[in-house]
Parts: sequence; C-alpha cells; structure tokens
Amino acid sequence: MVGFAYRTLGAFLCAWLMMILPSCIRDSYEVKVSGPIEVTNQWIELQPKPSFRADKDYQVIVLELESPFKDDFYREGKGPNKGQGILMPDGEVINPEIEVIDQYGNTFNLVYAGARRTFWPAYNLPYPNAWPRDREYKVIKIRSPKPIKIKAIYWFCESNKDLK
Repeated sequence: MVGFAYRTLGAFLCAWLMMILPSCIRDSYEVKVSGPIEVTNQWIELQPKPSFRADKDYQVIVLELESPFKDDFYREGKGPNKGQGILMPDGEVINPEIEVIDQYGNTFNLVYAGARRTFWPAYNLPYPNAWPRDREYKVIKIRSPKPIKIKAIYWFCESNKDLK
C-alpha cells in the first residue's frame, strides 16, 4: 500500500514538473507600465523605469480594462471600429490614441492589433512596420475620445520560441 502511494505521488510530481517547467523557461515577458488610471481626452504620459527595448519578435502595448469596458472580441459593438477596439457601455467601439517615444524623441503611433490574454486590447505599430531594436523606448502617451478605466498597462514582448 505504501509503495502504491509513493508511486502515485512520484507520478503526480513528475507530471506537475513537466507542466510547470516550460512556463519557467519562457523567452517572452511582460512589463507592467502602469497601475489603475482613467484615460480621458487629455494626454497621460507614462515613463517606465527602466526604459524598455524591442528585444523579441513581437512587442505590443496591452490594456487591462476595468469593467464594464472590454475588448469587442465578439463584435457586439457598433460603429466603424466594430470588432476592433474597446466596447463602451453605450455599445460604441473606440480606440485610444497611444504613442511611444524613443530615446531620440521619435514618436511611434500605435493601432489596434487584436486581443491578448483574457481579451485585453493590444496595440502595435501598423503592419508591416517593426520596432527598431537599436534604441530604448522611454515614454508612453495615451488619451481617449471617451473616458475609459484601465486596471493596468503592459509592454508585452513575445518570442516565436514560445509558440513552438
């Protein structure tokens, strides 16, 4: 009986390690840039410390929204951005203006790029542009045509190695 218990426990621990270890060696990462904020039509300037770099295959700014705001993943909204932005309580779909400024003062305007995680809206450079890798990004600016409440803003750096 004791041998069975040890074998069962050993099998369980092996299975658990096989599930946990790959998540510990991921090449992708995220950096929390901001905690809770309300975005209005006035620019909010965020200066992440340390500055971030475009050192992976894909970089996106991701907004974790407060309820009742959510990504319009299911195309429930109305207007020209239907299915491609933040669903407002009144049914309109909007996108905030997001700019990222590098160490040289260059401004990069981001566009809606789909959803990440549990349907958090993501913003990236317009296709086919890529983030220059030879610099640091020091400032994120954000404003919205209508007020939205955000739990957190993240800089996601995703690696193709993690998609295999």
